[in-house]
Amino acid sequence: MNQRFVVLLLFCCSLIAQGQTSFNLKWKTEKDTVSLGEPFFLELRLPEPKAIKTMVWPQFADSLGPFELLQVKWLDSADWRSGILLQAVVYDSGTVQIPGFMLGFLDSVDTLSVEIPSHTMEVLAPDVNMEADFQDILANPDSGYHWHEFLPWIALPAFLVLLALALWLIIKKRKQTKPLPTAPKIDPFDAAIEALNRLKKTQSNLSEEQIKEFYTQTVDVLRELVDRVYDLDVSEMTSSEWLAIWKRRPEQEITGKELNYVLHIADLVKFAKQQPGATERLQLIEAAEAFVLACRRYSQTLTTPSHE
Repeated sequence: MNQRFVVLLLFCCSLIAQGQTSFNLKWKTEKDTVSLGEPFFLELRLPEPKAIKTMVWPQFADSLGPFELLQVKWLDSADWRSGILLQAVVYDSGTVQIPGFMLGFLDSVDTLSVEIPSHTMEVLAPDVNMEADFQDILANPDSGYHWHEFLPWIALPAFLVLLALALWLIIKKRKQTKPLPTAPKIDPFDAAIEALNRLKKTQSNLSEEQIKEFYTQTVDVLRELVDRVYDLDVSEMTSSEWLAIWKRRPEQEITGKELNYVLHIADLVKFAKQQPGATERLQLIEAAEAFVLACRRYSQTLTTPSHE
């Protein structure tokens, strides 16, 4: 008796499992008759009770049978995929068919499948009026004159008039335009001495916050001089990098001591936070001036011709 009950129970379970796959899925279209090349939508959606997370949907490529897919959009319900919306177009007239395929999903440990039946559509070709849509390649000859035949005779005089007007405007503008006065060229050594003199006038009365700026500006005067005269970009160099490059120049013999002093004292103020007094600041300006004057003297010896 118990064995019969177990067999009956297993048979009922198998019927229930088969019943889970008995639901029908069909293509849903907005219309079953379309024109040749007319886009339309195909929808395939699971019934709500059968929208399960383990559905195995196919991967659609660029076509579905004779239909060219323009857009593939998945229809999501909550956190699972419950259907698909395809935008398609067909270029074959007559009766065309969407091929059927199998759709799989997991039920417990078994893989079940549902067959999607094929779908037939009618594709209508547009009517062609041979007389209205097609004409002779060569039209009937038209006698008489047309305005484009005179276009070269009109364009040439117009071009000459515009050319003459442009030349007249250019000549008139040149007569009216006066040359701008050129600014006198400032000697870089004079500019450096002038900048140091301005700093010298302000060095006596400086606050603690202004002392660091005073030393920075003094070094910047020498940096600008070296950039202009020797074409050495030392604006972003550290003091040690600048001195290493300067040691390879011939001016080092007469300017190296002053340059080393200025850079060393300026680094102590900027990084060691020293606060030199007015006397030390005046000594810094004098050392910077000595550097500028020595560089000028050396440049003059190179430009002045020697007399035998």
